[in-house]
Order: sequence, then C-alpha cells, then structure tokens
Amino acid sequence: MSSAHPYHISGTQTPLKPLQQGRDNGYAKWPPIVERVDNLGYVEARNQHFYSHDIGRSSELGGRVYYLNGDTMCNDAGVSSNTYQVVPDRKKPTEALYLSTDCDGFVTPLIDKNEEEAQYLSLPGNKTKRIAFWCFGGIVEISPGLGWVWYQKFIINELDGSLELVGVGLARVSQDKNGLAGQLSSVRMPGLMFQVDEPLFGSFSTLVDGNTVYLWGQMGPDVFLACVPKANCQHRHMYQYWNGSKYVPQLAEAVPVLRDYQQGQFFRSEIFGAHLPWLFIGCTRWADSQVVIGAAARLEGPWDTHAIHLATGIRDPVNYRYCMYPHPWATNMTKGKLLVTWCDRWPGGVIAAKIHFATVGSTHWGEIPLDGYSNRVINTAISKAFEICQGNGLTYDELVDPHRLSIRGIDQRGVELAVNMIRNSIAIAEKEEMMEMDATVAEAPRPGFGERIFTKILRHACG
Repeated sequence: MSSAHPYHISGTQTPLKPLQQGRDNGYAKWPPIVERVDNLGYVEARNQHFYSHDIGRSSELGGRVYYLNGDTMCNDAGVSSNTYQVVPDRKKPTEALYLSTDCDGFVTPLIDKNEEEAQYLSLPGNKTKRIAFWCFGGIVEISPGLGWVWYQKFIINELDGSLELVGVGLARVSQDKNGLAGQLSSVRMPGLMFQVDEPLFGSFSTLVDGNTVYLWGQMGPDVFLACVPKANCQHRHMYQYWNGSKYVPQLAEAVPVLRDYQQGQFFRSEIFGAHLPWLFIGCTRWADSQVVIGAAARLEGPWDTHAIHLATGIRDPVNYRYCMYPHPWATNMTKGKLLVTWCDRWPGGVIAAKIHFATVGSTHWGEIPLDGYSNRVINTAISKAFEICQGNGLTYDELVDPHRLSIRGIDQRGVELAVNMIRNSIAIAEKEEMMEMDATVAEAPRPGFGERIFTKILRHACG
C-alpha cells in the first residue's frame, strides 16, 4: 500500500481532517477589478525646487517613511546617484523633504563612493565616468532606526550613456539620533555581496518576516529568492536559496519564482483577504508601462499576476514608464485602496496614484485539508468544488502549504453546505478506492488476510 494513501496499515480509515472556518471583513476582489485610478501628481520636495529623479521606492525606518531615489538632477549642482526623502505626514504621500543638501543645492547621496572609487574616477581615462549606487530593493529594518540596504553598483560613461554593472553591495543604514530628525547615514560593507554572474539578491526587493530577511534578485530575465537570518545579513555564507520546494545553501540549485520583470516590490497585505497575504507590484521588462499586481498564498509563490493599469507620464508623456512600486503604509485595506508610484523620464520624476479596487463585504470561508489524500480523491474534491460553486455565488481556490481547498462566499450557510458536500464526495471517493483495492487483494495469494483487513476498513468507513 502506498505511503501516500490516507489509511493506516492497521486497516482503520483516517477520519476526515478537521475543517477550518472563518469570516473576512470587507476586502478587494481577486482577480482584481480596478474601479478607478486617481493620479496624484509628482512626489515633490516640499518648500524646495523640483529635482527630476527616479525609483521612488519607499521604506520605513525608526517609525518614519522614506523614499529612496535614483539619479537626482540637482539642476546646476550636478547629479546625485542616489538620494532619500522623508515623508513628514503619511496622509500626504506626495510631500517629501530632502534632509541633506549643501549650499549649492546638491543633495548628499545616501550611498557615496569610497576613496578607492574616487581615485579611479580621477584617472585621466575616466574623466567622463561616474559611479552610481541604486537602491531598488529598499531598506530592511533590523532594529528601531537601524537597517540594511542592498545596492547595485554601476560605472556610467557620460559620453555615450553606457552602463557597466559591477555587482551588489551592502550598506548599514541608521538614523541620526543627535542631528536633524530623521536624517540617515550609511556605512558600506567591504567588497560586494553578489557578483554580476549571480542573481542580484537584495537589489530587486526585500522584506522582513519575523527573524528572517527575504531577498529577491535578478539574473537575466529571471527573478530568484533567497533568505538570511535578520542578524546575519552581512554574512554571505548564511544565505539560503529557494530551490522550488525548500531553502538550500547551494546557490546553483536556486530556481526562478518570477520571470520577465524589471522592477517591483513584494510585500504582505490582506487587502485581498487573509487567503492571499503576499502581494507583488511591479513592471515587466517589455517597456509597456503596465502596472502589474500579483498575489500568492505563500511568499514563495506560485504567483497569479495581472496587468491592471497603463501608467501615464506628465512631463514626459512619450517614453515608457518604469519603477512601479506599492506603498502599503498609505493603504486603506478595508476600502480596497492602494497607493502606487511609477516614473517618467527626465525632466519628470516619481508619479503617485491611488488605485481603487472593487471590494466585497464580509465573506465567509471554509477550508478542506487535502494533504495525504491520493490524487484521485483530490481531483474528485476539486471537480465537486467547481460543480457546486459555479452559478451559486461561491468561489474556490486550491491552496498549498498546507494543501487545502478554500470555499468562499457571502452567505455563511451556502459555504457550509458546499463544504459538507465536498467532504462527502471525498468520503465516497475514498470508499470507492478501498473497494477497488479490496478486489485487488482478493486475487492475491493470501485472500483471507487481505479480505479481513479491507472488510474492517469498509465497515469503519460505513459506520
């Protein structure tokens, strides 16, 4: 008898597994339906000149919200390759402040070049080059006011605009407790964390869940996933990589979790209900200006993705838009609203918009565990769920880890009836399997032994 079969060798049938039930308060529908999009204009520096910049990925540190930017055009003062802005009022997400500028208006970069890099740029053949540090992945907070940021290092030739990717570095970021409220400083770790021939972990997206930091990184068209204990972000040997079923220390075994995405952010939110707690907002590699949203029952996926909005520009309405990011701190989950940003090109900047999703009222749900059942029984349950839910105002999802079937609907009694009918179909499918097995055993060399075992199973199943 297969070990995957839900019966004990003693011949007793495993009882139907306990049913999980509950109710979600109002949440947005999935698949997503966008009712409208309110364009809020540029994220601008309050009481300062408008500086064109891109990225606009937000992070929280020490109770404050920051935007992390890429190349920032400080008018006549030059280009700062990465800057940050603090948001004084979370209710006004388009108003932000640069906290560190010099007398000429140049914004001090969060990540700056070191002495060796400065010497490299001073060489006669490098006069037209500059070094940029771009922080697409955001800041990971490991304790109040202290965090890590993974950055992509580039060498840019200003003559032809060519980019040379050097790799991914790591810097410790901290709030200045003694100076201007909310001001940040950074200390770069020596060398690089990941090379150009490896997935650029941490520079695509990052998040903390409990004591673990999760990091996504690109290599070619693929996006990979890694994790590391929160206390060991600076130690490369402590990183582990998702291989499709578990995290392993061998990078060579890593498999992609997404494909063909240029930028984006993974985050946790119950805007679409507790059954889809992991979300993704981003853009593809195809320069199509589409805002894409994804949802998953577990952080590792699989991801169900949908293009939901064609982003538009303001100062540059012609070229494609990029750097699509969500901002959960400005989200009213119960009303189905989500703040997102994207970038248009120079002389533009970071554009904010509020997306309004169609919502439903309080929803009842029941989950039927499927772990341990044979494929035949599972397929029977799924077919029955499809048959019952179709046209009856119910929906179903097959979820993983643990494997289960989720039934959802507005009417509590309807959900309960559907769940009971599906559980009954499972019991019938099991009984049919056992009868077939009994017939097979009856033909074996020891029919009496097999008959005694499976007769006992059938009697137990039938009560």
